[in-house]
Amino acid sequence: MSAPAPRQDLYAVLMALAGDTLLLPNVAVTEVLSFDRLQPQPGEGALAGWCEYNNRRLPVARFEVLNGGTVPAPTRRTRVAVVNCISGKLAVGQYGLLCQGYPHLVTLNRTALTREGLAAGDRADLVLARVKIANTAAAIPNLEALEADLALL
Repeated sequence: MSAPAPRQDLYAVLMALAGDTLLLPNVAVTEVLSFDRLQPQPGEGALAGWCEYNNRRLPVARFEVLNGGTVPAPTRRTRVAVVNCISGKLAVGQYGLLCQGYPHLVTLNRTALTREGLAAGDRADLVLARVKIANTAAAIPNLEALEADLALL
């Protein structure tokens, strides 16, 4: 009798944005900070501002704006998710993404995901794919492209 095939689970987080959701690897998100830690950047661009974290000044981005959307208004649920860099494009090694509430941990496998087409406004270089997990649609961002964009801000 042969042993059953090992499960191939993926541990991830669902991060709610204003009007969208991101699916990130669990190891990508280090911590979630309160919005009042944000030192706002003047203007309506992709760079929301800066945040002090572990004695470093991290850039904080609005993913919606990087992906061609409009600037979302902050709410009482707005937080800063600290994300670990996967490339060497940002010397500080981490950056922040504005999100709505706390990211939710999920355990996924092949049967839990259904591939969807990209949304009409998605930047093909920034969004690798869109998936559906139960009733939740989520974008899988290209973290290298995101970090390259942040390095230019």
